[in-house]
Amino acid sequence: MHNSLKIALIVILLMYIFIILKSVKKKNMRINYLIFWCITGIILIIALLVPNFVDNVSKFLGFELPINMIFSFAIFIVLYLIFDLTKLITKEQNKNITLIQEISILKKRVEELEKNNKKE
Repeated sequence: MHNSLKIALIVILLMYIFIILKSVKKKNMRINYLIFWCITGIILIIALLVPNFVDNVSKFLGFELPINMIFSFAIFIVLYLIFDLTKLITKEQNKNITLIQEISILKKRVEELEKNNKKE
């Protein structure tokens, strides 16, 4: 890989990390996702700076081809993110159900109080 391409990719990755940090500052992203995406960016920078990093890691882990390792890790990361987001959605749905129930109870109380006030 040419040095100019490496430099361009490193600059892009640093901008990527900056955008992630900015998203957290604006409260558009949770901290646990910040850590995940920053670690991903740092690993990519290391892979660019260290010659044959991906080849050496894939051989060490027993992958026949480096691309197999990359695809395996990508699939694992996607599955982890889907699982984590599913947990988050379920938690929010449970909160919504609780809020709906509380609102219904309060609405019934208000209606009862209004009926009692009209009778008096």
